[in-house]
Amino acid sequence: MADEEVGEEEELVDTGGAESETAISPIETQKPLAPPKYEVRPGLGEKFQAQNVRDIIMSTMQEQLMGRQYRADQAPRWAKVIANAVRQRVQDLDMKRYKIVVQSTIIEMKGAGVKCGQRCIWDPETDDYADELYRNDTLFCYTIVYGVYLY
Repeated sequence: MADEEVGEEEELVDTGGAESETAISPIETQKPLAPPKYEVRPGLGEKFQAQNVRDIIMSTMQEQLMGRQYRADQAPRWAKVIANAVRQRVQDLDMKRYKIVVQSTIIEMKGAGVKCGQRCIWDPETDDYADELYRNDTLFCYTIVYGVYLY
C-alpha cells in the first residue's frame, strides 16, 4: 500500500513536468517589448503657461473681490474660494504632468507694509510660477500659482 502511494505521486510529478514542457516551446516566441518611454522634460508647447495663468488669476480675483469691503470673518473663506477656483481653471488648461499649487492671501489695507518671501527647490527649465495682485480701498489680495513638473 505504501508502494502504491509513492507510485501515484511519481506519476503525478512526471505528467505535470511533461505538460509544462509542452506549454513552453522554443517555437512560440513573443515579440520583444518596446523600451519604456520616460518623459523627463515637457514637450514643445507643453511648458507651464505663465501668461494664461496670470490672466486666470486676475479674472478670478476680480470676480470674487470686486466691490467688496474687507471683513476679517469672511477673508479666509474668500481666499479659499479664490485658490480653489484658480486651481480648477488652471487644471482645465491641461498642462500634462504638472502639479499645480495655489496660495492666496487677503490682507486688510491699513497703511502698513508687508514683506514676504518664498523659496523653492526646482528645475528652472521645467518649473515656473505666476502671480498677481489685486487691491481696492480696503483689501489687498496676492495669489501665486506654482507649476511643478512631475518627472
